[in-house]
Amino acid sequence: MKTVLAYDLGASSGRLVAQGFNGKKLEMTEIHRFANRPIYENGHYYWDYAHLIRELNTGIEKVDFQAESLGIDTWGVDFGLLQRNGTLVSKPFSYRDTYPEPYVQQATNNIPAYELFQQTGNEISAINTLFQLIAIQHQYPHYLEETAQILMTPNLLMHALSGVMMNEFTISSTSQLVNANKQWDEQIQNTFFNKQLPLAKIEMPHQIVGSLTSNKNIKMALVPGHDTACALSALPIQKANSIFMSIGTWGLIGKEIEAPITTIEAFQEGFTNEGTSEGHYRFQKNAMGFWILQKLREEWKQQGLHFTYEQEIHELTKAKPFQTFIDPDDALFFNPPSMIQAIKEYCSKTNQQAPTNVGAQIRCFVESLALKFAHTIKQIEKITQSTTSEIQIGGGGTQNKNLCQFIANATQKTVFTGPAEASSIGNGLSQLRALGEIHTIEEGRLLVANSFDMMEYEPKNANEWQEATTKFQQLLHN
Repeated sequence: MKTVLAYDLGASSGRLVAQGFNGKKLEMTEIHRFANRPIYENGHYYWDYAHLIRELNTGIEKVDFQAESLGIDTWGVDFGLLQRNGTLVSKPFSYRDTYPEPYVQQATNNIPAYELFQQTGNEISAINTLFQLIAIQHQYPHYLEETAQILMTPNLLMHALSGVMMNEFTISSTSQLVNANKQWDEQIQNTFFNKQLPLAKIEMPHQIVGSLTSNKNIKMALVPGHDTACALSALPIQKANSIFMSIGTWGLIGKEIEAPITTIEAFQEGFTNEGTSEGHYRFQKNAMGFWILQKLREEWKQQGLHFTYEQEIHELTKAKPFQTFIDPDDALFFNPPSMIQAIKEYCSKTNQQAPTNVGAQIRCFVESLALKFAHTIKQIEKITQSTTSEIQIGGGGTQNKNLCQFIANATQKTVFTGPAEASSIGNGLSQLRALGEIHTIEEGRLLVANSFDMMEYEPKNANEWQEATTKFQQLLHN
């Protein structure tokens, strides 16, 4: 039995999973889990780097068995600025902070937005690494002056545990700084910073690159640094044209493609192209996932309302269907002080009755999310000029059976779900490839199919969902 360790960090939690491989099947064991939230200090949202490092080390200390290697994947776009001595210039900013927003328009005056999209394949979004760095240059110029290396978040954490200093392709591809040659773009850097930034070199995954400082017996593996790239490589996709989804705090919807799609339609509809574990691309929409529900839960607790997952489902089933819809991707829901108030504000501006109780709020969110996912899938099929009958969903969202059934209903496509820990599994598969235990993505996906239970959802209630789709589309076009 070969065992590898996968650290998978999302924007709300992190986990360390041991993945055992006996030559035929995979076995997963959770070793450590912890919360991960941005902290607000001095007018900005930052990631609590010291907390993350403590938790990473705590998890490693719990490993009392032989493990071959460890890999780290995280959310996209964020990064750390390191001084020459390897310490941070400042706490890493969180993409939840709005500090880059004023600089997007300014930046696209220098390189037009569509040209920047064509050059990098990335959707123009204020959260992207490029705009964060432009904001830092304007607001805290001494930070960049003190910076000797820039590492994307998973590689920043990898450096803290091993001293290895490099950036991985999939996570770098979320930055708006990487060109079609899979390199940091020199023109973009010269245009906005009048120099080349000290961005650590880009390497492809599936490599052993060092060992842990605290335990030399455990090798450091370079895995796909972006959690969505990890998740995609673990999805047991059967049909080449299938839509993939990874649902957690964010909802990622897309298709695997050989080269970036940078048409004007893809640009106007807000699609992005990000790297896969194989050096290809995911043509996808970065959409809202369970963030809205996570924030609602926080407010319910503040009101003294505590619900188990089963109780939430019960409240949803009591609420009348299709009463209120929201666009989950509306800017109102990005990071409001009150999510309940944000929903009320959205309903007010769209002439709808706001949901008045927990069940109605949950149903409003879950139905709206399914309808928005269906809307995005139709856009993908139109732009790629190909249709599919199947959707493969991975990530924690697969545990919400109502959402999965609603997605099948809204799209009128068969939905396959699992595994829930797709990112962790994809992380582990990359390590097994680095160790020579398996050799291809196809071999890994077959291994996943043979190791974990999947669920299938057939579409239902076509007429009711078509009526709801019509109402939802009217809402989006108002």
